[in-house]
Amino acid sequence: MRTSSIVAIVVAILVILGVVQVARPVAPPTVSTKAAGTHVIAGKRPSLPWPSGVQADAEVAGIGAWPQQGPSNPIPIGSIAKMMTAYAVLQAHPLSIGETGPTLTVTPADVSLYQQDASTQQSVMYVTANEKLSELLMLEGILVPSGNNIATMLSDWVGGTTSRFTQAMNRDAKALGLTHTFYHGPVGLNAATVSTAADQMKLAALMMKNPVIREIVNMPQLSVPGQSQLEYNYNKLVGHNGVIGIKTGSTIQAGGCVVLAKNITVNNSTLTVYSSVIGATASGNQLGVALNDADAVLKAAGKAVGTHSVIAKGAIVGTIKAPWQSAVPLITTKSATFMGWPGLQYSLKLTTHLPTSHTLAKGTTVGTLTATLGSQTVNIPVKTASSLTKPSLHYRLTR
Repeated sequence: MRTSSIVAIVVAILVILGVVQVARPVAPPTVSTKAAGTHVIAGKRPSLPWPSGVQADAEVAGIGAWPQQGPSNPIPIGSIAKMMTAYAVLQAHPLSIGETGPTLTVTPADVSLYQQDASTQQSVMYVTANEKLSELLMLEGILVPSGNNIATMLSDWVGGTTSRFTQAMNRDAKALGLTHTFYHGPVGLNAATVSTAADQMKLAALMMKNPVIREIVNMPQLSVPGQSQLEYNYNKLVGHNGVIGIKTGSTIQAGGCVVLAKNITVNNSTLTVYSSVIGATASGNQLGVALNDADAVLKAAGKAVGTHSVIAKGAIVGTIKAPWQSAVPLITTKSATFMGWPGLQYSLKLTTHLPTSHTLAKGTTVGTLTATLGSQTVNIPVKTASSLTKPSLHYRLTR
């Protein structure tokens, strides 16, 4: 074969290979992120005045909670058990603001129960035979003066028996994720009713989403129709310095127990702060000690909340990588701030959508950075900081 023919064949093969190489699909660009995952608000985590030797916790609804302090094992909780009593009653017989619910007639047995509880110096609400008590009034009776007799009457009404009602309380606790909580009756007097500060604070925050509960626990005292005497709230802080609830308890076995709540304003938003203390002991005034300790934690937790920048406008949160050119930075188009405190965790997630054409002009919005802290969410558009060009002929031939 002549040399010219060989050259022609080689050239033809090279041309064909070049055409195939140019026509072969180019691998799509990929996106890598520098921002995805869990982060913390910068700065020193604020310390709270935790009481020594007892369980305590604090939370800001919709933002986050501090880790529970003190012993971690479930312990007796006294009458704050009546929060779940009220919750279980409302699960069976819901109420809206302005409604009073069904009416119960006080029986001679109910009067005997009141007299028996009062004779042993339990917390009670006065009742008389044939008196008419609405569901709302009875809920007020267990959450304001913490009437043990009323809690038993409600449990018998809702559950048929105290035992069946208690089973419902424990089912509700399990459903709500209160993994360290067990109830032995609707009253809280039995030391087998146990929980933790974190569980009870979680329950309080859930209950305060109900406007009926929120209204009841903010009552300093209760006026019962037909009775001249007032029934007073054991939570002496309600109505002072913004405290709006929620429940106290005190027994020999449980010590002083309390869950407090108050509203604060941060960045023109109203937030509810919670604190809980379980197991305070003091000679003659264990409930007072628990209230003071929980109030100190509550105030400090509220002061710890501020506005914090977590993402700046123009921050590089990812890159588009293409082998035929340098990486294209992805930058945020606006900043993001959260209410919270230093050391609190938040999460970032980058979602992108790239065109199939492999080209992007500088400043093209290609995705969203979603920042989340508690119930706070900010969606930030993300754009290209430089252009993404088509693969060159040289790249297609030499790749």
